[in-house]
Amino acid sequence: MSIAPHPVSRRGFSLVLSLTIMAMMVMIVIVLAAFLSVESKLAKAAQYRTQSKLHALVSLRLALAHLQQEAGPDRRMTAQANLGADSNQPGWNWQTIRNPLWTGVWRSDRPTQPPAWIVSGRHDRPANSQSINLFGKNDYEADHWVPFQSDYYPTVGPMMITLVGNATAMPAELMNWPTTPGRPDGRINLPKVQLPDANVAGSYCYWVGDEGVKAKLNLTDTRITPPATTTVSTDQQSYNTIMALRGTARTGIEILKGFENIPLGGIDSRATKLDDLDLLDATVFTETTPPTIARKAWPSLTMVSRGLNTDSQWGGLKVDLSSAFEKDDVAWKASEFSEGPAPRDSGGNPLSGVTYTFNPNGSANRTAYSDSKVDVKYDGASHNIGTLYTYVYGGRTIRGPTWDALRNYHRLYKEVTWNDSTNPITNSPTLRARTHFPNTVSLKPHYGGTAHYGHMYNRMDTGEDVYTSTNPRPQPTKVGATPYVARELLVWGLQNNSGVLRLTLSPITVLHNPYNVAMRLKRENTTDTAAMRLSYRAWSAWWMDFARNGSGGTNTWSWDMLTLAQSTDSSPNWAESFRTYIPEITLQPGEFRVFTLPAGAIPFNRLATTVNRYDFTGCFYTNCLDASKSPLTLNGSDTFTVSVRSTGPFYIRHLLTCWPGDSIMETNNSGDGTLYNVCSEVTELLSNSMGQDPNGAYRSGVAPPKVIPPGAALPGPGQPPQVLAVFDYGVRWGGDPVGFPIFVHSNPTAAMTRPEATGIGPGSMPAGYATTSNSFKLVVRGANNWAEVFEPGQDPALAFGGSSVRSSGVNAAVFTEIPLGPPVSLAQYTHANMHIRDQDPLFMIGNSFAPLYSPLNNISNYRSAENWSDMDRVWLSNAAIYDRFFLSGAAPDLFRGVQQRTLIKVLDDFVAGTGSLANPRTKLFSFRDAATTRAMVADHRRIAGATCTDGAFNVNSTSIEAWTTILASSKKIAMGKLAADQPAKTQNARYPRAARGADVTDYNYKKPFSDKSAWSGLATLDDDQIRLLAKSIVDETRKRLTNNHRNQVNMQPGLDVHAPVVFRGQTVPVPYIGMAQFVNRWLCGAEPPLSFAGCLQNAIVRADVDGANLSNRAAVPAPVSSVGAQAPRATPGMVPWIDPAYDGNIVLEDPRTRGTNRAHMHQASPASLMQSDILSVIGSALTTRSDTFTIRAYGDVSERPGSNVSLGSCWVEAVVQRTPEFCDASQPPETEVCSPTDGGLHNPFLKNTNKILGRRFQIVSVRVLSPKEL
Repeated sequence: MSIAPHPVSRRGFSLVLSLTIMAMMVMIVIVLAAFLSVESKLAKAAQYRTQSKLHALVSLRLALAHLQQEAGPDRRMTAQANLGADSNQPGWNWQTIRNPLWTGVWRSDRPTQPPAWIVSGRHDRPANSQSINLFGKNDYEADHWVPFQSDYYPTVGPMMITLVGNATAMPAELMNWPTTPGRPDGRINLPKVQLPDANVAGSYCYWVGDEGVKAKLNLTDTRITPPATTTVSTDQQSYNTIMALRGTARTGIEILKGFENIPLGGIDSRATKLDDLDLLDATVFTETTPPTIARKAWPSLTMVSRGLNTDSQWGGLKVDLSSAFEKDDVAWKASEFSEGPAPRDSGGNPLSGVTYTFNPNGSANRTAYSDSKVDVKYDGASHNIGTLYTYVYGGRTIRGPTWDALRNYHRLYKEVTWNDSTNPITNSPTLRARTHFPNTVSLKPHYGGTAHYGHMYNRMDTGEDVYTSTNPRPQPTKVGATPYVARELLVWGLQNNSGVLRLTLSPITVLHNPYNVAMRLKRENTTDTAAMRLSYRAWSAWWMDFARNGSGGTNTWSWDMLTLAQSTDSSPNWAESFRTYIPEITLQPGEFRVFTLPAGAIPFNRLATTVNRYDFTGCFYTNCLDASKSPLTLNGSDTFTVSVRSTGPFYIRHLLTCWPGDSIMETNNSGDGTLYNVCSEVTELLSNSMGQDPNGAYRSGVAPPKVIPPGAALPGPGQPPQVLAVFDYGVRWGGDPVGFPIFVHSNPTAAMTRPEATGIGPGSMPAGYATTSNSFKLVVRGANNWAEVFEPGQDPALAFGGSSVRSSGVNAAVFTEIPLGPPVSLAQYTHANMHIRDQDPLFMIGNSFAPLYSPLNNISNYRSAENWSDMDRVWLSNAAIYDRFFLSGAAPDLFRGVQQRTLIKVLDDFVAGTGSLANPRTKLFSFRDAATTRAMVADHRRIAGATCTDGAFNVNSTSIEAWTTILASSKKIAMGKLAADQPAKTQNARYPRAARGADVTDYNYKKPFSDKSAWSGLATLDDDQIRLLAKSIVDETRKRLTNNHRNQVNMQPGLDVHAPVVFRGQTVPVPYIGMAQFVNRWLCGAEPPLSFAGCLQNAIVRADVDGANLSNRAAVPAPVSSVGAQAPRATPGMVPWIDPAYDGNIVLEDPRTRGTNRAHMHQASPASLMQSDILSVIGSALTTRSDTFTIRAYGDVSERPGSNVSLGSCWVEAVVQRTPEFCDASQPPETEVCSPTDGGLHNPFLKNTNKILGRRFQIVSVRVLSPKEL
């Protein structure tokens, strides 16, 4: 029998089990407690994260509100704090400068008010201290933090927060020129500011970065690289690339180290920030390891910048000249630019006119723009049309050129033909030559005398003098564009005709086509046999002096030329003594063509037609007369002495048949009316007096007498005459004696080339001065043979000019431009020949050389001795057109004169997103419905409210790399027959004075002025020149902006004009208030270098001093243009009269070396870079304020209010964009901002919200950043 085990053997099991279970329960409790603790902490952390994110968003909203308050209104300028480093952080470098990347906002209507700095402020001041509005303040309050102050500059500590860190930017790099331009530290650290609510534990900080001072790298110019979905022919693409050099719409990013492989078409559109560059294909961009390229680029490059077309000077939307000028004639006539009234906005409130009326003295009239008209009478009617500017000075109303004339220039591209039958070059642009309009036929019913512009200044005839006439002088409504007479010689010769001494006259005419297109001279009237006419006048004041020395003694006598001519032909008289015709012909771009009489001597006849070649056997002849008026016989025994002199003018009227009603063949010379009121007139070739000046010197010189000894062998009929004298009238080329800086200080293509346009009458010219206008001289000289008379080109149909009339000159020189497509940059209007007199430069809009008839520190000047008022018309033109107007590129789509799409279709495609405008930078940016948007883009006053400028660049930028990239935008663009990379990849930035067609064959890289390619109209720059120019622009800007004497009056009424703007004891520069200020010279007599030219022109001077060879050439420099070169003298031809009080204005100076003149005679050479050349290329992108900003905002939560211990933190980045819409959108975007009676005040119709906050900022993108992404 078995026995069961004893229970004692399982004793304690239940205890162990119980303990185990209890342990497990304890563990569960512990685990649960731990889990609950972790969960609680995680929940708390999440709560902190959420709170910190909310605080970061609060910080973002505070930043946006701060920005909206300061930068929302139109009348603002923005710049970075380092702009003022020279004056408020002396001795600075990029490693020692304080807060270089802070964004400052200045008010253009109160420029001497302290600028606002858009950062969160000090940690030890109340939260709202930095954003308190500074309106009416003369200095900062104590709580306000300014970037240059040294008594508060925290860099480390628990309160400091990194907003931009090593993941985004790099430390500063010192300049080591030329290899390294230097850059600021791109990293931003700011102190935390406690949130102001008492029950909120947390802090915030923010920084707002200015994207507009950076160059936008992700741009594509569809003119160069059309969309892949489109098909463009080779011919069309060739034309498009020519257009792409006007208002470039790309960035030359490939000039920067690390970006060399960026293709011409730009980068992948999916890349939207610099961080994305590393995602690009390795053949396009390869980042270093560790990454440095994108981080270094942070202060200078952007991918988000856009700008509004608003007026930062006066406020309001800019007015689109593209849309206005493309109106048909009926709509144009009804517009405010012409004969119509100023319109109203879409809300029914009045808009301003388009005439700049702000008086330069700052007080007489403070209306910025008004509806001012001038009565222009022509074609039997009065036309009250608008002008660019008008103001009252000395009781006289000063009026600028008409808007009609500028519109006419703008639209010339429509009149260019590309396959003209008279032009042998295929696909070469040709334009029919024309004078200014209205001209004589249109003017004669309204104005007395011979109704032409030059005669309104004619103090030779008080009946025609504008100062005694009750009629205002006529104003052109269409510009002149024609070959002009660059040289006119009248060669006096002697022949022996069977014993009778014969006088021969050989006229030689040189026509110059200064344009980039072929110019066709074409008859208007089919009964005419010529297209151009030169009518010599006043021969009764030209004398031939004779002496006979024989056995009977010496006899002397004289005959005037008119008497000699009338001995053969009775028709010559004072009104027209002689005439030559020039037949229909086409001159290629830049050509100098010579016209002479055909071979063979013919009896004197008042009328003759020339041929296009140099032929010195062709001449008129008439017999010389003895004292009894019989033919002068050479008797073989007497010695004869013959000489020529003049006591009167050299006077030729230049006519061209081009407008309806013109008839050039009228031969009735009974009076000026019958002779000259029948055909349009180009100008006059005039020297008022060939006689002696008050010191007894002949103004034009004298030809030595010819002595004919007994038995001398004179040429006979059919042989080249023996040269007696040469009257040589022509342009003062810079390389010839008594040269002049033409085109920049004169205009040889002007309608009026009279010296009286200085106010000095014919008999009043002081000693040592010529009685010609500025561009021309008259020299009377002798010659031993015909080789000394005239030097033709290798082609006998061509002549020399450009730099000299000798063989050191060239046979073609392109100085100026006819638009080949719709203009897209305002500086293209520098070529508009719409002013009247030779004493003003042709190159106006976009340039700003100092005037020679008014002081540096003033716009106007009155000379009581001549009862004459003068003014700086260049400054006024720039002030009128920049800031207030822009060019959207709205135009019909033309290809070589053939319309591809109507303007309606172009705008339809643009709004639909399937097409672009002629200015590719113009992008749709509308917040209205489709129908309203379409209506807005068709309206010149509203289109700016529905568009923006892509890649707008703020000229207040101090980034050398950004400027370099902008200037390099013209790299790699093919032109004509030139490949994109000619002559090399680092030598291919095109800066054409004049865009050329398919005929261009030379890229002109650093060619000396003696080389023909230097005069082709094209200049090519290399990368080193671009970089040095960029540096010089920044240096010039830093210098200029500490000087506040920019206008006739100070920026703040009652303040001394030379007083610096001082805050916190430091000088703070004022940025360019508007683009007109950037373009124009300063009006400061105390700082002449700043007043001789605008910013970019001075930058060119600076760069040349440092070896750039942009304007002049170091190896073979041009002759100096100086006070001494224009000093009065007895040299034949003398010098033109410029006001001796202001002759010093003819120079240029580098501000670093004041007193050293840098101006030269070839300043206007197409190889000599000018300010307008730069602006024509990049001007459509430039602005003086930014509209795109990046906000880095931080928020955290702390354990208690005031604590620096952060329990959670968050960083947010947002890109914000100013929009065309007002904050109170019930007012349309085009609502006027400034008062209609005072440009410094607000429009009373503008609502208070919009006065204070301006246009609404919009968040474009937002992202949360981790600390590793900062």
